[in-house]
Amino acid sequence: MKILTTIIGVCFLSSLNAQGKRVRICFEAEGAQSIEAPVCIVSNNIGEVSGGAISIPEGAGNPPKRCEGAAEYSFELEKKGVYTLWCRVWWEDECGNSFTVKINDDPAILFGEDATYKVWHWVKYPVARTSAKINLKAGKNTMRIENREDGIMVDQILFSEDQRFVPVDIEKTGTFK
Repeated sequence: MKILTTIIGVCFLSSLNAQGKRVRICFEAEGAQSIEAPVCIVSNNIGEVSGGAISIPEGAGNPPKRCEGAAEYSFELEKKGVYTLWCRVWWEDECGNSFTVKINDDPAILFGEDATYKVWHWVKYPVARTSAKINLKAGKNTMRIENREDGIMVDQILFSEDQRFVPVDIEKTGTFK
């Protein structure tokens, strides 16, 4: 019985240690390397943000009438892995609650479509086990937020290897293990 208890304890501690080494990277949306209109940076009168945000303002236009508009980011990772993408967003309404995300050379994904409006909140991808996973590579990765609907704002972007991690408020930026 003592051996079994020891084995269970070692397995539990190993599990905690493995979870502790999962990578999380968070960055500010307004820190994009490039921005193409109608995406813009907003920084005043938007309340409860970490400094600024990117926006596709209500009435700025969306596909198919206006297909341009993006914010592009690049970030480095030490190792490849499967990640959850979280974005801290503000949706205007049901016609302004999503955008398209393009990561590296992977097919574009639809991000958002939840029904929480006019309040800052975190939304994640993938939302279901049937959704495509986000596989990030070691080294440089790129991400594009592309115009899909106007009336959106994005404050922070976070990738986490820990599938159980859930951000609650404004997150500290940087890379964490």
